[in-house]
Amino acid sequence: MKDKIQELFEYRKIPFLLSQVNKKDRKSLGKGLIRLQEDIYILDRYLESNWVLKSKKLDKYWRKIFKTLSKLGFNATVSENLVGHIRKYQLHESQLRDGRMPTRLSEEYYYYYKSCDVRLMRAIISEYTDDSKKSFEVSDWRYFDLITEINDDVEDIFEDQETINGNLFNILIHEQGLDQASNQFYNILTEFYDASNDRFRLTKNNYKLQIMKWTAEYYFDTVELLNKNTKKISKKPLTDNAGLYHYIEELG
Repeated sequence: MKDKIQELFEYRKIPFLLSQVNKKDRKSLGKGLIRLQEDIYILDRYLESNWVLKSKKLDKYWRKIFKTLSKLGFNATVSENLVGHIRKYQLHESQLRDGRMPTRLSEEYYYYYKSCDVRLMRAIISEYTDDSKKSFEVSDWRYFDLITEINDDVEDIFEDQETINGNLFNILIHEQGLDQASNQFYNILTEFYDASNDRFRLTKNNYKLQIMKWTAEYYFDTVELLNKNTKKISKKPLTDNAGLYHYIEELG
């Protein structure tokens, strides 16, 4: 799991943000964030593996998250505020059991909450960063995080067939067909790419310009990946297997 977390952090530029933190805090904070991400992944794995969710199990996973946040220096009240978006996304995941699909939500709204774990890491790092060294806000990463979250759905389209999860690309393919889903995802990506350019086009802040460049780079990478996996699916259509739609069909 640590390799997966390291890969996630590298992809989402967490080490870049950690470099803004005082050296005396950097190493311990980095280790704490890895533990926190591991706690979140364990919760996520439970959500993806169990159709019937048990409160006691969920409470156990949440206690681990709060324990790690406490070790990072956050009291119960602050911790609850920090994880509010993760609780919101857990709600979205649990609503799949009632047949309430994310297609009822706007794509930006849905992916905003789907990127909650990475945004939590950014918020914590921001708390550890001296105000004098803050050259950008957590909100400056908005479109970067939206595009990279879409990349995850497109990248994981095959393995996500085996689990219960809110992979929007998978859900759109089942509901609308491959061509329409692929076109819709291209339009969403382009909308976020254009919004990022609009946000930063007048800035002279080098850090914000770097975020814009990374967003553009990942936009083109994701469009390429979308085209690649769309071609793969057209040759070998996705199956329901043991994933989300299997359970919905079982319910009748």
